[in-house]
Amino acid sequence: MSRWSSALERCYAGCLRLADRALTRPGRLAIVVLPVVLLGLVAIAELVLADFPNSGDEYVYLYQAATLAAGRLWNVAPAQPESFQFNYIIFAGDRAFGSFPPGWPLALALATHLRLPLRLVNPVLGTLSLYLVAVLGARLYNARVGVLAAFVVGASAFFLFNAASYFSHTFCGVLLLGAATIAAREDPRPAWVPLTVGLLIGWAVLTRYFTGVVCAIPIVLLLIRRGVPAARTLVLCAAGGLPWVMVLLAYNTALTGDPWQLTTTPLTRSLWFAPGFALRGADILSTHLLRFLLWTPPLLVAAYTVYLVRGPRDLRRGAIDWMPVFVALPLYFYVERGGNQYGPRFYYEVFPFMVLFVTAHLCREATFAEKSRYDRQLFAAMVASVAVLPLSFAAHAHVERRVIRERADPFRMVEQAHLANALVLVGGRVGTERSMAATDLTRNGIDFDRSVLYGLDIGPEENCRVAATYATRRTFLYVWDHEHRRGVLEPIECARIVR
Repeated sequence: MSRWSSALERCYAGCLRLADRALTRPGRLAIVVLPVVLLGLVAIAELVLADFPNSGDEYVYLYQAATLAAGRLWNVAPAQPESFQFNYIIFAGDRAFGSFPPGWPLALALATHLRLPLRLVNPVLGTLSLYLVAVLGARLYNARVGVLAAFVVGASAFFLFNAASYFSHTFCGVLLLGAATIAAREDPRPAWVPLTVGLLIGWAVLTRYFTGVVCAIPIVLLLIRRGVPAARTLVLCAAGGLPWVMVLLAYNTALTGDPWQLTTTPLTRSLWFAPGFALRGADILSTHLLRFLLWTPPLLVAAYTVYLVRGPRDLRRGAIDWMPVFVALPLYFYVERGGNQYGPRFYYEVFPFMVLFVTAHLCREATFAEKSRYDRQLFAAMVASVAVLPLSFAAHAHVERRVIRERADPFRMVEQAHLANALVLVGGRVGTERSMAATDLTRNGIDFDRSVLYGLDIGPEENCRVAATYATRRTFLYVWDHEHRRGVLEPIECARIVR
């Protein structure tokens, strides 16, 4: 046996041994590991992401959460709304409201009422995600697979950054993992099982419409087994999800006037089957695959594809094996890359299922010697993939910290200048590393009553009209200097412009 083969054999035995050791006292392990994971995610949120909503999406979720926490569905639109446009916030007459699904904002609003700082919500959910991965792995395969898969998920920058952000994916992922974990229990016949699965899936659909619906199908099919009455199970699942259907219909009616029209429809309808979707879909899919290589174990997608085609029958778990494919196929026709994101975020919810599937195949033999040649090669490549994850995390942390510092520059300059009772108009794009549109930075809260308001630079004359509307505030213009990589904040002299 070569040194390389001997090293791989020891590595394989070590992985199984560590998993078994972790399982000897799972309660004590959870008490130690889960708080460490939570603290790590909080540290990433604070030290790397600077508690800054690093995309317009994240800010709108917080905007919608604050709106719901205030006991309303919309806010009063500001005067001169064309100067305060924000991506994904809709100004309809005198009303302003976020366009995203209400499921995640509702969870954040509940956290607000429970006095839980919102920056802790996703880290808590991320920690819960790893626990659910371990339990689901044990139920679908065996406890070893659950532990090892949780480790791989938790070591990936894809998971770490999303679980430290304000994106909705972590919450949707927890709901789907929870539903799958309950559906995979040994006895799915008690009525509370399909009812709870339906309840969790319903909230997932209300959080991310597309992902929730697509992932619901394989999870519900986990419940339909020999000896389980299919019709009764499906009816109970539907009953569990019915309250969320009623919430969505009422929400749509209040904001769009039509119970069947989603608030997202004006923004997303044109993205499905957009002109040139065949070539653009291939381009976007390749971008997603590249992000998988950069944000997750690089071998993961290749190993998943190999085992999906060549995996043994005894490790088949039905439609849930195909969940990533079910998500990828429709997304080919959706012409949107995902904007600012930490990895291929449209696939975040299926990422743990992919890791579980691959881990189960890589670790199915009792010894390394029992593995086939291509299994040994895949295991070696996967070990190398996991080994590079700390370097991957460090590289992404360095880039994202620099990007956030540039994007937050307008707010930092305002704070350093000690501005109060001011109006700051942001021109063009902010940042050189990965610039952000000004329409993602007009962040004024739900009541539009902050000491400093942020608007758009829409030209000298128009700026002065806005300044006249907010005459009690001093008006400034902020512009990013791309060459020198810094912002410039100067007062606007409207008298000169008007003459």
